[in-house]
Amino acid sequence: MKKNIIINTVVMALLVLFSSSCKKDQEIGGTAVQSLAGDWYVKVNGTGPYITLSTYNTSANLSTEMWLQSTGLKSGTVALGIKGKVAVDASAQTFTGTNVANVASTSATIPTFNVANGKVVSNGTTGPVSKTPTDLISLDITINGVTYKVAGFHKTGFQVDDPANM
Repeated sequence: MKKNIIINTVVMALLVLFSSSCKKDQEIGGTAVQSLAGDWYVKVNGTGPYITLSTYNTSANLSTEMWLQSTGLKSGTVALGIKGKVAVDASAQTFTGTNVANVASTSATIPTFNVANGKVVSNGTTGPVSKTPTDLISLDITINGVTYKVAGFHKTGFQVDDPANM
């Protein structure tokens, strides 16, 4: 009798353990601004080295806003470090911002910035070396009254298109 109680207890404990460990996998999906998000290699006013610009969803994951960030943007010797939330039209793949609060480390010298004509064109360009089709990004950033034209390509993933290797 004692043996049956122990066996039944062990079997019940195992059933509880196995049934509680079954967990359905979550469906993996994209973000609300995934068609606009990523790392981009851009040039300021069409000159100088390629600089990394990042666009990504906010924690709210809304299709109406995203982060725009680049700590390495430069025009000549002028550092243009920016990070702020911009307004997005995800279906049109456009973005803008007026008096965007700059939360980058340069916020003391660049408290706000404006973004106009922000657009992503799917397969709108090619990687400079690999010639792989990739997305194009272009925007005008106004900082302290000066407008800079920023344009470039979405990171292709090929090392030959990485600015460090060009």
